[in-house]
Amino acid sequence: MRVRLALTGIVFSLHLQAQVTIEEFLYSAYQEPVLKSFDAQTSYLSNKSVYRLAPIQKMEFRTESNQLDRTRQDYGLRINPANPFEVKRTSQYFKTYQELLYLDRERTLKELLFARYMVVIGWTYYQEILELKEEDKRTTEKLLAILEGQRFSGFFDAEDYLELKMEQVDKTIKVEEILFEIDNQKRRVDALYDAARLKTVSWPVNQLITLERLEIVVDSLFVLSARPGVAAYREKQVDLAKREWQLEKSNINVGFLQTEYQERRIAQNRRPWNISMGITIPVFNPNKGDMTKRKLEMLEAEGEFNAAKNDQLAGREISREKIKSLLKRYRDVQAMMENLNVGSAATTLQQIKDSNPVAVVRMQNNLVKLKTMAARLRQEIYLGYLDFLSYAEVVQQQPVRNFLTNDLRLIGAP
Repeated sequence: MRVRLALTGIVFSLHLQAQVTIEEFLYSAYQEPVLKSFDAQTSYLSNKSVYRLAPIQKMEFRTESNQLDRTRQDYGLRINPANPFEVKRTSQYFKTYQELLYLDRERTLKELLFARYMVVIGWTYYQEILELKEEDKRTTEKLLAILEGQRFSGFFDAEDYLELKMEQVDKTIKVEEILFEIDNQKRRVDALYDAARLKTVSWPVNQLITLERLEIVVDSLFVLSARPGVAAYREKQVDLAKREWQLEKSNINVGFLQTEYQERRIAQNRRPWNISMGITIPVFNPNKGDMTKRKLEMLEAEGEFNAAKNDQLAGREISREKIKSLLKRYRDVQAMMENLNVGSAATTLQQIKDSNPVAVVRMQNNLVKLKTMAARLRQEIYLGYLDFLSYAEVVQQQPVRNFLTNDLRLIGAP
């Protein structure tokens, strides 16, 4: 007996270990190749020597044969110094680029987590709907069984019987459609998290954050100042475009310094060395076309930044109002479900002489419909909640948390 209990405990333990938790699924976002690419770029640019310009732009060794006489060979060393403004602005450009990489990584992480949240919400919704559709189907089958038993009584109605037969087929098809959607959700889980292929997924709706707690979280985040997020990324794109424009403006050769050695002058009792230099006077700008392109990119980036800032402000407000409206409708449906006390109504009907049992079953069927409506409203509330978190820019906020739990527990860090 003890051996059997021990084996049962081991099997149960293995079953628990083989389940994918929501935190584990969300944490898988850090394994995406796109994030590793950002990390690799940031690591590469952390070494400033890869982009810091040398003080000398170009060095040339020159030689000239005077009248093709080997004894009259001249030599020269020509140096083009780097433009100090270009050196400075190149460093500024790549520093800004590093900052943009960080913000782009945060933006991408939010998108990856958002996609996983959507899958979790979809999975829990279809699991709940499946149970309700199966319950609805069983209720219809119960009605059919009652009508078949009343075939030779005054309660029997042939048209109702045929209509229920059609409903039975229709509800069987709806159950199959939900099973198809659940299969699609499982494939999405597998696509986002490879390890899930060898594990089971069990995310019941009662494990998600309660709607009361959800409302508290939304209200507490709404009174706080919105984090920059996408708006900060767009603003940094403006800065980068400005750095590119400045870099193009300073991409001008400042001049040269050249030394020459003429050996034949030694025989003439003259110094063999000559020094010459030149300075570029930027009367005409050779980079005018490139600067115009950068200016257009800057103006475009400014437009995207303003749009992102306005979308964030409006999105927070609209998504919060949507959640409030849906919560009110959900509570109204909950009140209707409480008023529809099937057990009490069944007792009352049984006390009435010649009561038809079909009435009680139909009440159960209506209750299933209300439960289905409540499940749909709950899903819309969770989706609105996810939109609000996205606009509030807290989905990817470090340390990253699971906003679908009451305690908002941490999911870990890379």
